[in-house]
Amino acid sequence: MSVSTLDQYVQDTIEMLQELTSDWDTDIGGQIDANTSIVQDLGFESLDVVYLVTAIEQRYSRRDLPFEQLLMVDGRYVDDLTVTQIAEFLQRTV
Repeated sequence: MSVSTLDQYVQDTIEMLQELTSDWDTDIGGQIDANTSIVQDLGFESLDVVYLVTAIEQRYSRRDLPFEQLLMVDGRYVDDLTVTQIAEFLQRTV
C-alpha cells in the first residue's frame, strides 16, 4: 500500500464513522469532520469503540495494529477521541 496522507486517513475515518452511525439518531446530522469527537459528538459507548476497531482492522486488512496506543494514555483509557486523532494513529501505524 502506498503511503497515505493524513487527509486520506481523515476521509477513511469519516467514512467508517458514517457507516457505523448511519442508523443512529444523532444531533450531528451526518456532518462528521476532522474535529468530530466520537463520544461527545457521536455518543459512542465502549461497544461502539470495539465496532470501530473492527472496522479499521477490516478496512486495512490488519489485525496487528497497536490500538492501545490510540485508546490508552498513561495506563488509562482515554475519555474521547477526535477523527483527527484516529487518523494520526492510522498514519503512524498502518
